[in-house]
Amino acid sequence: MNNNSEKSKILLIDDEPVIRETLCSILKDDGYFVATADTGAKAIALAEQGDFDVAIIDLKLPDAEGTFVLHNIKKTNPEICAIIITAYPTTESAIRAIQEEAYEYITKPFDIGHVKLVIKRGLEEKKLGFENKRLLNNLKKEKAKLETMLQIGHAMSSILNLDELTKFIVNEITVVLKAKICSLMLIDHEDETLVIKAAVGLDEAIIKTTRIKLGQSISGWVAQQGEPVLISNIEDDIQFGRANLPKYETKSLLCIPLKAKDNILGVINVADKTIPEQENIFTEEDMRFLAIICNYAAIALENALLYGEVRNLAITDGLTSLYNHRYFQTNINSELTRVLRYPRPLSLIMFDIDFFKTFNDTYGHPMGDLVLTEISKVIKKNVRKVDIACRYGGEEFAVILPETKIKEAILVAEKIRTTVEKLRFNTGRGNKKEKVTVSGGVAQFKSGMTKADFVRCADDSLYKAKSEGKNKICIYS
Repeated sequence: MNNNSEKSKILLIDDEPVIRETLCSILKDDGYFVATADTGAKAIALAEQGDFDVAIIDLKLPDAEGTFVLHNIKKTNPEICAIIITAYPTTESAIRAIQEEAYEYITKPFDIGHVKLVIKRGLEEKKLGFENKRLLNNLKKEKAKLETMLQIGHAMSSILNLDELTKFIVNEITVVLKAKICSLMLIDHEDETLVIKAAVGLDEAIIKTTRIKLGQSISGWVAQQGEPVLISNIEDDIQFGRANLPKYETKSLLCIPLKAKDNILGVINVADKTIPEQENIFTEEDMRFLAIICNYAAIALENALLYGEVRNLAITDGLTSLYNHRYFQTNINSELTRVLRYPRPLSLIMFDIDFFKTFNDTYGHPMGDLVLTEISKVIKKNVRKVDIACRYGGEEFAVILPETKIKEAILVAEKIRTTVEKLRFNTGRGNKKEKVTVSGGVAQFKSGMTKADFVRCADDSLYKAKSEGKNKICIYS
């Protein structure tokens, strides 16, 4: 249907020149655009070239029946309002006109006022039909979106693993909003920064290294203010400007806060909307849709974080945040099972704090707890993510090192030992700061060993280091 600002287009088909020219002149005076044809073939050709709103077709044409012409015109103009005119009305032709979905059937001679009224009424009904279809399509779209949101929300609520959940969220948003880039950032409250937890369309290096201070750039502002941002053209945006968006292809983006009640967990960023043959700009509708998904996501994320905290309580030591003894036993069994099936190097380090009982008795348990905490931080900082650092018990620590030969394990143990030796603790007794040292034993798993053998080898090496003067690393031989 043409816009209101454009003239309605009428295709007039009649082989009688007087009727054709008279009707054409009257309709043009009424503001219509009129094209004429005196044969069915010419009419069909014109219809293929342009989108007409109304067709006035004589039933009897030199080369074809008017109903045949209408049938072919509707192939290219299915919504056209067709009016059949005839000087030879029959029941059969009227039925045929109805079958071809003609809007009106008028007999000659006709009253021009009646023809005008039929055209006006037909155009109004056509406009109303288009509006009804538009509303119906919108309802269908909204229904589909609602179903999608419910499906996504239901799926999210069943995922308790944080890594799995964040990957699911960004993947679903990318598909639904037809975007190339989507990232989910969570707030790290230790240093008040946003870190990327999962992303689609970003380099791995960017995902690992990006840290955004709260209040800085678009993501940081949204996380701090708790308000969404929709940018149609970043180059024209006064607040943020293009400098904030160097890595994206298009100029439009969305950033929505992840809120669970009043608690802001992070943000969702979406960019590079890609819909063929359309302007790649995010809309208010996109923002509303994403905001609803983010509401579901925030609740699911809060549940996953809580589940992770509860799970961590079961496997970590409350004081040091290292894994506990139970977790050590479970994972050393798993690693031994793995190396027995796929022979790969596996090493174990056991540490013990030298003279810890004396230190505790002298300076008190709070000071002893501080020492345990600081040494734990040193251990965590100097091992890989795949390594399993545990508080073995009391002042003892253990580190399981998969895919690690004994020479590499010694280097790790020495780095930890020398770093601990440099620590200084203010005991509150005078200006002197006390130092603490650790001893360590290292062993590599050998074929034929049991778990008890493997742990005993590392423990014997630790005992050797203690007996040889402490503050040293020994290996099992």
